[in-house]
Amino acid sequence: MIHRCLPLGLLLVPMLALAGGWAVDVTSSRHADALPLNRLDADDVAGEFRPRGGRNVAYARDELRVSRTGGRHTWSLLARQNATLVGTHDAFDLARTVESEGTPEASHQWNVHAKYLGFAGAGAAWRGTFDVAGGWSAHAGLQGLVLSQWREYQLDGPAAYDAALQRWQFDLRYRRTDSRLEYPFQQAYDGRGQALLTEGGLRWSGADAAVAVSWRDAGWLRWRGLPQQDAVLSTDTQAVDADGFVIYKPLVQGRFSQATRRRTVAGIVNVMASWASGPATLWSAGADRVPGFGFLPQVKVQHRLGAATWTARYDLHERRVGVGWGWNGWQLAYGVDRVDGDARSREFRLGYSWSGD
Repeated sequence: MIHRCLPLGLLLVPMLALAGGWAVDVTSSRHADALPLNRLDADDVAGEFRPRGGRNVAYARDELRVSRTGGRHTWSLLARQNATLVGTHDAFDLARTVESEGTPEASHQWNVHAKYLGFAGAGAAWRGTFDVAGGWSAHAGLQGLVLSQWREYQLDGPAAYDAALQRWQFDLRYRRTDSRLEYPFQQAYDGRGQALLTEGGLRWSGADAAVAVSWRDAGWLRWRGLPQQDAVLSTDTQAVDADGFVIYKPLVQGRFSQATRRRTVAGIVNVMASWASGPATLWSAGADRVPGFGFLPQVKVQHRLGAATWTARYDLHERRVGVGWGWNGWQLAYGVDRVDGDARSREFRLGYSWSGD
């Protein structure tokens, strides 16, 4: 949806130059710990997983935003899609083993936990900034979206393979909520959902330093009659086929339902500190806390050279190096973890603002 909106957003740029206080921004940020981004849509994607140790995270965040600022208030129209997957190393390794190896040569145990939440929609947003006292300031915002897509998955439980007995054992619980889910006895349901998301923060600024804490995308999702599926896989399967792949003879229990789905979203918390090493150079360090995963730290330096501002940034977990440039209202930034076709992390931003001065 976001990519279809990009040509419209770029055409708006010369129109916005006719009036002050307008801005248009196109942003995209994607990352996957377990495999290259160019393999995300592959049919045999599970067989290519190479997860990191511990918890793994993947995310995709795309947005087109057109904004109008007047005084301390900013009003925006936006279209966005957001998806986050958090899982244990074992969850990805089990999927890779079943897909690519079939039956392992040695005994193994897996502690499976994986959780995915994604949504897409369009709507409006407001953001206001406020002076508090003594160098302190605050901001708050509200975003209302009409959702065109909602997908949510969760898989939990133990799994094991005993090589001596050639026996698989599963005790997995699976839950799926999906606006694209279809089954034969499905009833009609609303074609759109709703989201109400909040943002806010507090900042202290001194002569050469500043600290801030903030949050974004915390709120609620709602969709009436959304299809849901719950399933249990409990088995000690022993049989394999001629190629060594598992032949499932499990006890599978599944249940489909449709009800109004309401979901509270914790959002992402950010902490940041910055300091100036000179009149033209600003250093900063901070981190996003992703629910269920932990912190994604980053460091950045910003340097002003004439009318232009140059930025260099490094995202530690993503191993992503980024550079940015700003000049006369234009903002351009790009980041990537590697320059060949196997990149696992990439970000992009193109923006233009017109102050009317």
